[in-house]
Amino acid sequence: MTIIFKTKTCQIKKNKHKYELIYEDGEKFNKFFEKTKKNLKIIKEKKNKSFTFEAYSVESLNDLMKRKDKLSYRHLKQLFTNIAKQFEGLEEDGFGNLFLNIDDIVRVEIDEFTQKGGSGKDIYFLYLNTSSFLPITNKLIKITKPFNKDNIFFSPEMKKVKSFPIEIPFVSQYYSLALLTLDVKDGVKKSIKKLDLTFDNFRKYLSDIDNTKLYWALLRCLEYNPKDRVYLYI
Repeated sequence: MTIIFKTKTCQIKKNKHKYELIYEDGEKFNKFFEKTKKNLKIIKEKKNKSFTFEAYSVESLNDLMKRKDKLSYRHLKQLFTNIAKQFEGLEEDGFGNLFLNIDDIVRVEIDEFTQKGGSGKDIYFLYLNTSSFLPITNKLIKITKPFNKDNIFFSPEMKKVKSFPIEIPFVSQYYSLALLTLDVKDGVKKSIKKLDLTFDNFRKYLSDIDNTKLYWALLRCLEYNPKDRVYLYI
């Protein structure tokens, strides 16, 4: 099998339309990986270590964005809700992930029907890097050492960090996920790097999906005050 995707803690190997996901710390992040494999066609599994699944294709989000001028609504919805579901599992494990990186995400197409324009339910996005997961205590995550501040998907509270240790609300992960979703919405031609990150500007940026379920769910996660921030897709 050939390695087609790799992060610090996960890798995917391919043999025709069979893919093996090998991961670390499966016992620690058991609920997270249960959510990860929930919608996949699992054909073999090594408990807390790896599982093999069938799919039409697997592609990194980075590679996908190189081919797409923008993502469709169904892609955006799946990206946002699939990873949010993984994070709900992670919360059940007692951990959180304060910020995301686009390099750690893959898109899975379950079958050829999806490739030809079938239901968005046949597309799944997976976040596959556990190296930055940290324990949640009383809805807070303690950071004890400096981190790379080049990431553009930071919440307001993460941007303010100047000293350590410090505790950050775990809902920072949903702000980061929403920012990433905004960033890929219109492809490489229009990035949030050029956007003044205010709530009013978020509303304007999302005007093309105004009043959809995704629109309101994203705005709930982009609240400036962590106390007002919540993941809710209804």
